[in-house]
Amino acid sequence: MAENKIVVCDTGFVIRLLDKTNDLHENALGYFRYFLEHDYIIRMSTIAVAEFCVKDVINNLPLKQILLSPFNAYHASKVGKCAKILFDAKAKGVLKVDARILIQNDVKLLVQAECDSAEYYLTADTNSKRMYDLLKEKGEISYDFIDIHTPHFSKFGLLDLDLQ
Repeated sequence: MAENKIVVCDTGFVIRLLDKTNDLHENALGYFRYFLEHDYIIRMSTIAVAEFCVKDVINNLPLKQILLSPFNAYHASKVGKCAKILFDAKAKGVLKVDARILIQNDVKLLVQAECDSAEYYLTADTNSKRMYDLLKEKGEISYDFIDIHTPHFSKFGLLDLDLQ
């Protein structure tokens, strides 16, 4: 039996997926469909759910297609190690975060995706890529980061055929 493939999505991805007026909605929808059609388990951290619920309600999440992943003590212990790497890099000027503080929820989400054996991480947050790159360089993360500003057909080398 084949092991399930996992993709983790963050709050920004889900917001764009659900907001048909958002400039990135079609890209988010393309990734969502692609991963469902290719038998991926799409997961979302309870941390991302909490962020989502700041402006919306949990009932609006596509919970038939997205599996919620509780943040637990195992995740927390790994986050501490990775947050230290990032804070040290920021203090040394190695990690630049452009007028933005290092957001601890971003670190938690990036690390939880690794702990949950993700193959991909879906986001619209281009700023978190710097943290991802540093953690990947340090060997703390092994999955691929997908910024949905790039359409799925470009990411996966597919033809953009809209046959609807």
